[in-house]
Amino acid sequence: MYQSPVAAIAEMVSNSWDAEAEAVRISLPTELNADSEIIVSDNGNGMTFNECEQRYLKVGWYRRETGDGQKSGEKQRPVLGRKGIGKFAGFGIADIISIDTISKETGERTKFHLDINQLRTHEYVAEGGDIDVDSFEPKDEKRAAENHGTTIRLTGLKLKRRLSIDSFKVSMARRFLLMQRVEDFSILVNDDPLPNGEQIEKIEYIFPRDYKPEQKPENLNIIDGWGVEKLSANREIKWKINFYREPIDEEELTGIAIFSRGKLAQKPFFFNLSGGLSGQHGQEYMSGKVEADYIDDLPEDIIATERQRINWEHEQTLPLENWGQQRVRQLLGIWRDRRGEERRRRIEEKVLTFSSRLDKLPPHEKRTVNKAITHLASIPALSEEQFQELGASVLTAWEQGRLRALIDEIAEREVVDTEWLLSTLAEADVLIALNVAEAVRTKLEAINGLRRLINKRELENSVRDFIAEKPYLLDSKWETFKKEISVRRFMEEAAQEAGLKDEEDDGQRKRIDLALRSGEHLLIVEFMRPGLRADWDHLSRCRRYIHLIREKIEPQTALGIKKITGLIVADYLDDDAGVRRELSELVKTDIYAYDWESLLDAAEKRWSEFLDILGQRAPQDERLDSIQKH
Repeated sequence: MYQSPVAAIAEMVSNSWDAEAEAVRISLPTELNADSEIIVSDNGNGMTFNECEQRYLKVGWYRRETGDGQKSGEKQRPVLGRKGIGKFAGFGIADIISIDTISKETGERTKFHLDINQLRTHEYVAEGGDIDVDSFEPKDEKRAAENHGTTIRLTGLKLKRRLSIDSFKVSMARRFLLMQRVEDFSILVNDDPLPNGEQIEKIEYIFPRDYKPEQKPENLNIIDGWGVEKLSANREIKWKINFYREPIDEEELTGIAIFSRGKLAQKPFFFNLSGGLSGQHGQEYMSGKVEADYIDDLPEDIIATERQRINWEHEQTLPLENWGQQRVRQLLGIWRDRRGEERRRRIEEKVLTFSSRLDKLPPHEKRTVNKAITHLASIPALSEEQFQELGASVLTAWEQGRLRALIDEIAEREVVDTEWLLSTLAEADVLIALNVAEAVRTKLEAINGLRRLINKRELENSVRDFIAEKPYLLDSKWETFKKEISVRRFMEEAAQEAGLKDEEDDGQRKRIDLALRSGEHLLIVEFMRPGLRADWDHLSRCRRYIHLIREKIEPQTALGIKKITGLIVADYLDDDAGVRRELSELVKTDIYAYDWESLLDAAEKRWSEFLDILGQRAPQDERLDSIQKH
């Protein structure tokens, strides 16, 4: 349950909070070898010898049942621990947990260790065995006053690759709201404080702050930037939901996370909503937090052990789920309208690039064209590139005296949506005039050209260069990517270390895989040699290859690359259980594998279906019919 270093160490941080620590220091290794260790230390209350024996080593000890166990003693913090097993979370990432604890009450110092391999033996499983004390020092008032706290060392690490310290800090920050609640609790990772996990500079809208008066829900109060609302049974929640300027490319940030007592209880999701949402694609931009402390105060424990999900089948969670669905629907609708407004503003700025042409039109014609383009800009389904092409075509059509009645209709219509636009353009034969069908036909011809190269078994540099010029052949989402040569050295080194060069006939890698880039995003495409099947061994090497490239590029901040995606393309993919499992693991790390036939069939199907749609809009148009049959 705790195979993620973040999840495992978060449990130790929770214990430090419950122990009234004011500072937690996490030390992560900068290299991964047999001697690497992870250290988590705090200045909390520590434990006496008796507490080590009767509480820490008692599996499932439930502190909330003892006295006022819902609050810590002196600081009256809400206690996070509940199940009594999080203290063993370290076994998810290490074989040995070593504890060194000094009691604030007595000054006793107790040191012992737990070895998972020893605990799994018959002696402990069947009979229950004793844990040896490594060392013990009796009561000492000075030590109690000056050195109290607990240090935990994790050794025999099970990690497969070196931790990215920056990524770890961001992920840890997203697990807790504790630092925002109190001033006397801090978490340091390799002596650096945790960052703000929200990347404020990339956020476009913040709710409830950005509500317009008429949009603000009834009974919503805003306190310190957080929305405060009451559900049934007078249960209070606090929330804050952001929309980023660009689609969020991090799974743990996309969606609404739920916290209880300042700790993650439900990883980001959309309250189990599915389909039919207004502004649905806005989910890619949405990230938020909800504080629902009552979830952890219920008599029945409805939070999963690893604190990743809540039991949404429980009757006590229904009011929160209903509230969340309502709020997500409302905010997606607002986002859609706001983005339309912002997009229109941006498009108006872009229209200025045509000012010399527009100025030659009479004033009323200029207003009409501007208004038509503004309406087109409000269609969320149009990509930026599609809109630019369509807007330029509208201007050209007007200048040439064509389609003025249609452009007038677009300008005067109150709402322009995709369905109406396609229908109207087809009826006016404008699809041909604007070269939409020709553009689609060109893409289909490019796909067929690539297919011919593959059928000739030309899967080397010719294919690579062909795709470099037309990356949409891989997927439409790569259309804006361009060839990147600055990372070639890192790719060569990674291929050598991953053993990919060993797969060539003479141990030399004759080809260089394709690197494509758009902004901060890098795509690495690994082309397998003709006739070879992608088996489990090759896919595993490719996974290591991509991970090595990431490790090599991450320190090169001057390159400005923040995300690396891997794509593996082969003649065939082995169809066995091992390969299927490996494919699932690859996807989890943003690496995808395809065979050529599936990849090209999918691309051809997408564009052919679009041509069919255009044909349905103007079934009698001979020119369009000719393009479809070409």
